[in-house]
Amino acid sequence: MRKQLVRLFAPLTLLAAVGVSAAPADAVTPAYNSATKYVAMGDSFSAGVGAPFGDPTCGRSPLGYPTLWAQDHGITSFTDVSCGGAVTEDVLANQVSALSADTNVVTITIGGNDTAWGEKVLTCMNSGDAACTAAVDQAVADMAPLAAKLDATYTAIRQAAPNATVYVLGYPLLFEETSSCSVWIAPNQFQRKELNRFAKALDQTIAGRAANAGFTFVDAQPTFAGHAVCSSQAWLYPIANLTPLHPTPDGYRYGYFAALKSATG
Repeated sequence: MRKQLVRLFAPLTLLAAVGVSAAPADAVTPAYNSATKYVAMGDSFSAGVGAPFGDPTCGRSPLGYPTLWAQDHGITSFTDVSCGGAVTEDVLANQVSALSADTNVVTITIGGNDTAWGEKVLTCMNSGDAACTAAVDQAVADMAPLAAKLDATYTAIRQAAPNATVYVLGYPLLFEETSSCSVWIAPNQFQRKELNRFAKALDQTIAGRAANAGFTFVDAQPTFAGHAVCSSQAWLYPIANLTPLHPTPDGYRYGYFAALKSATG
């Protein structure tokens, strides 16, 4: 697994640094069953980092949404090449090779690490409100590099799996904006709103490039609504955790799996 400081989706790194268009539910969908050839790709939100029983290399957990979705459709054997800390470059170098003309379904979350999402969280927490706003303003205004990386990644996926239906899952908002909670759990209220503004821009970019590639974007924000960090029933881990800001097992089941199930049937 690639290592890089402040990759949000390389969870132990963030903890140390802190020092403490969507598919409609009623869409006509294809039928998937035990014969479906499924490949799960992407970063830690695909791997299931934060859920128990993750492997030591990439954090792939049987309680992550890919396994939950495969089991729901009777798929007893599928290929999971997702890996915590992955960026688009890793998908191109290490994951696309798992695809073939026989692949029927692909799922992926990618892009958060390319935009240094974890760095934005650290800037807000360590440098104050003004620096937080400046960092988010800059990131929101400059999504073009990410769009280009996503285009290259999606093109490679389509070329390697020309017959597959590809579901691109977005990221949830990490924080509840109105609840109060301690610094060990999340940034202050103003900073949480700013970081959610970044997350919305990130998902908007991902959704646009997915649509351009002919892929289906699956919006995870509605299913996670009311269950972000600082909620009374959070499906994301707080800052002071070994896997900060990653989904809990409930987050993978009731957040991600529920969103994907709604899109795929």
